[in-house]
Amino acid sequence: MPRRTGWIVGLIAGVLLGGLGSSTSGHTPIASRFTYNEHLFPVFERQCGSCHIDGGVAPMSLLTYQEAFPWTQSIREEVLGLRMPPWKAEDGFGEFLNGHVLPAHELDMILEWSSGGYPQGPRDQSPTPPSPSETWALGAPSLDLTLSEPFLIDAGTSEVIRYFSVSTELDIDRWVTGIDVLPGSRAVVRHVSVYIDDTGQASAADAADPSPGFDTGFDAGSPIAVWWPGQDLIKLDSAGYALPAGADLVARVVYKKTWITEGQAFTDQTRIGVHLADEAVDTITHTVVNSPDQVTTRELRFSYTINDSVTLLGLLPEVAVAASELQVEGILPDGSREPLLLIREPDPDWPTRYWFDSPHALPSGSAIEVTATLRGGADQQAVPSLFSSTAPVRLLVDYTTGAAAAN
Repeated sequence: MPRRTGWIVGLIAGVLLGGLGSSTSGHTPIASRFTYNEHLFPVFERQCGSCHIDGGVAPMSLLTYQEAFPWTQSIREEVLGLRMPPWKAEDGFGEFLNGHVLPAHELDMILEWSSGGYPQGPRDQSPTPPSPSETWALGAPSLDLTLSEPFLIDAGTSEVIRYFSVSTELDIDRWVTGIDVLPGSRAVVRHVSVYIDDTGQASAADAADPSPGFDTGFDAGSPIAVWWPGQDLIKLDSAGYALPAGADLVARVVYKKTWITEGQAFTDQTRIGVHLADEAVDTITHTVVNSPDQVTTRELRFSYTINDSVTLLGLLPEVAVAASELQVEGILPDGSREPLLLIREPDPDWPTRYWFDSPHALPSGSAIEVTATLRGGADQQAVPSLFSSTAPVRLLVDYTTGAAAAN
């Protein structure tokens, strides 16, 4: 069911089963067919459990009834507003391998339970909350790399971005087909971006800084991976990022506390799982498409013309200005348009690379057109770029010049 249709179904269900304004206070009559123990726990574990778990990066756990039911109104508002789970791409305007849309029947289940008295269910069926997973989501990696030293996030620091250089010790050229991450401190690791550095500048900056890692002195280029807890990870089949012999990987880690963890100190030593192709594959190339530096209208439209025939594999947008919508289309030489990506309410806190379900072949002379609908009086925000761009809207395009396809 398309994302917008699911939203409408959920909205109707929420209104019929008690309205959006109901509160968890007072005595709400039990009117829900669904209970936490039997029905809601599996949904919360699968859709929310990577973040909303005891010790996770979210400010509350949803994996016991006692932890979840005080948040029923907030849960209802977040799923109705399509803010949770954090997947922004509109269904039907481009199809993606790593889509994470809440199915309509699960959305309706959450709304009926939260508006219908949020019953716990049979006590003898109370589920056991899981422990945070320490297994690799993509399976055993080719390289299991650990940050060389633990990094301290002291009690007085609420948010910090830190870079860490990690040697691969490879003596031959390889291709990276997937990246996985196991955070050392799940409560504060918000997201991790991974880069390839074959210049030595990152390791030099790391060595020059007396603390583990560094915060300046590295021209990041474009990331080969962007990770945050709960996303669906992708391992490519016949394409990869070129990893030259002797190159280092650089992890850009965003540490961010919540109101629960504010005032506490943490140490982190995150692990990076690197999947390498067994033989040569098509090389993925990056291009960054930037908007004009100045925003003068409510609609910001810009494009990039492709000089070679390419196969688009994925898109990673960044929006550093308040916007209500971001749309990306491919324009073929005959003028026909191919929908690539449509995002409602872009959120810079959840940087996402959208991997196409079926890679898009664009012949030479095609263009990638980006249209951002801005909010009235929108000012550019201080959103640190993952690929060293200062434009209000920027788009990282991953492509090959071969016939690569993701599995």
